[in-house]
Amino acid sequence: MTKRLKSKFRICKKLNRNYNNIWGLPKGDSLRSVQKIEKRKKKKASLYGKLLGVKQSFRFFYCNLQEKSFKRILKKSVNSPLTTLDRFVSFLESRLDVVLFRSCFVSSMYNARQLINHGIVQVNGKVVRNPGTTLNQLDIIEIDENLLKHETKIDKIRNDVKKNFSSRFLPPYLEIDYKTLSIVFLWDPNYKSAYYPIKANYNIIQRFYR
Repeated sequence: MTKRLKSKFRICKKLNRNYNNIWGLPKGDSLRSVQKIEKRKKKKASLYGKLLGVKQSFRFFYCNLQEKSFKRILKKSVNSPLTTLDRFVSFLESRLDVVLFRSCFVSSMYNARQLINHGIVQVNGKVVRNPGTTLNQLDIIEIDENLLKHETKIDKIRNDVKKNFSSRFLPPYLEIDYKTLSIVFLWDPNYKSAYYPIKANYNIIQRFYR
């Protein structure tokens, strides 16, 4: 069971923006916390405030990732010979829970974590229970065959796929088979191949930790 008992959209309120639907989910458009408010007074943000806003909108997208882990991965990507942001996104988008979300199998990353914790997801034929598992090139992600015997559960996953497919950007680095509910992780993604509903200059994130 998830530890986040309150509405998952509560973190949308933490950003000082008019529109805070961090994951771009259709359900979020109808909530008061993410609707555009014309009469809201805009405060002039300091440089620190701007850096914090960009960093938070990026980290909140990966809601299963704690601040310490986020900072650790960023520092690791700074030492990479590739562009920092590209390498940073590569590390984040290679997580198992993120891949399930990107593939439309689940409606949110919270649901992805729940499926993984319950032992429903397999990587290369082995059950994995860690949402932060890093995937390698040509890894195969599948829904456990035991789940196929429970029609109500498998129907829920297929219904989520139908709902999410029309409103989600499918990344080119994933090969998805919706009939067998399997995914092939083709290659490490970069920033351009990942979609974020909130647009910002994410290149400045590393400046926040200096």
